[in-house]
Amino acid sequence: MGSSFVNIAGKGFWMRDGMLELWLRLLALHLEDPSGQTRLREIRDNWLLASRGYFSGHVPVGLDDAVSTTEGCAFVVAAIESLIRTLKKGPAKLDHHTLNLLGFEGSEFTHDVERERLIEIGDAFLALIAGEIHSDASSTEFMPGCRVAT
Repeated sequence: MGSSFVNIAGKGFWMRDGMLELWLRLLALHLEDPSGQTRLREIRDNWLLASRGYFSGHVPVGLDDAVSTTEGCAFVVAAIESLIRTLKKGPAKLDHHTLNLLGFEGSEFTHDVERERLIEIGDAFLALIAGEIHSDASSTEFMPGCRVAT
């Protein structure tokens, strides 16, 4: 399983592809309904494609592009906040059998996923969008979603 660098203007963090793909799949489902909104549809379609499992080692998140406009940034932040709220209300662990129904290709989840790992990813995305993450691709000090909840 590869890792991909999630960034805005070269600042960001590395993530394991499986967790990133799961995050993007769930995040796409929390975007506002894109009817009539081309920009929102582009973001959603990009994340659905990126989350399929085709891009080992280089998952095309497109976060830089997605938040490049005020409108896009608002859509993305609202989706992240919605997903985090939903995760906090959900079970402590997401069943791996259920996750495997979400249409990933080439790999499957063999263990349940702790919701805290996904919340950590959401918090990292929000911090990156807010300009609070200053590491570049040379740093693997922080990889959201890799820590096991204690």
